[in-house]
Amino acid sequence: MWTLSSISVYPVKSLDPVCVDQAALLPSGALTGDRQFALFDESGKVINGKQYPAIHQIRAEFDLAEQSVQLSVPQQSIKSVRFPLVASQPELESWFSDYFQTRVHIQENRETGFPDDLAASGPTIISTQTYEELARWFPEISIEELRLRFRANLEFTGDLPFCEDRLYAAEEPSVQFQIGTVTFTGSNPCKRCVVPSRSPWSGDTDPQFMKTFIRKRQETFPAWGDRSLFQNMYRLAVNTRLAGTENDVSLRLHVGDPLKILK
Repeated sequence: MWTLSSISVYPVKSLDPVCVDQAALLPSGALTGDRQFALFDESGKVINGKQYPAIHQIRAEFDLAEQSVQLSVPQQSIKSVRFPLVASQPELESWFSDYFQTRVHIQENRETGFPDDLAASGPTIISTQTYEELARWFPEISIEELRLRFRANLEFTGDLPFCEDRLYAAEEPSVQFQIGTVTFTGSNPCKRCVVPSRSPWSGDTDPQFMKTFIRKRQETFPAWGDRSLFQNMYRLAVNTRLAGTENDVSLRLHVGDPLKILK
């Protein structure tokens, strides 16, 4: 039996996560509060780790009950300051504008958040066994740091490395799986960008990370896996969406929920 072992939400897109014991789901399939806020530059483009490496140096401690965030940049000796977490809050926008040296606007979306994959806006999911395998590939990187690099929402205790790749199919019918009482459809293996190759604290890039990852992924790809969705091997974790029959606004996930494949 596979078991949901942790839930992470990212209140502000590209900033630090918050681990929670349970999370409600939005009708879109996203976790409530996940990527609820996002930063945008003066040209209207989202400020994320892919385009703004300096964002990795920001430490964000969220108080979800108070809807506040404490920001600091230890590497630059920028002292911590607490702000209400409100869209278009002038002081908060001013702090980010000063840091990025460009005018920053904060937007909020309580209905869907700001997911990377609009066609599969449910939580991303990965197994603990996969992180353990990656730690063998990169012995200088801890499992906790790997979690910060790959930024999955849900982690489960499975049986084998990359067992999450059983949660999708290249052809119909799609794979459906249930966590607790919630039914998801697996969409596709998540395409990765430059972010996992960077230190989540400094933003420094390891130029060998992507090459090593692709080579090891090819060498260890499971015999039961389907390569047809791997245009390249730089993919990890699974994008999901709520199953078509799921429309209950009270849906909720809990750490400890069983995970089982339905079809």
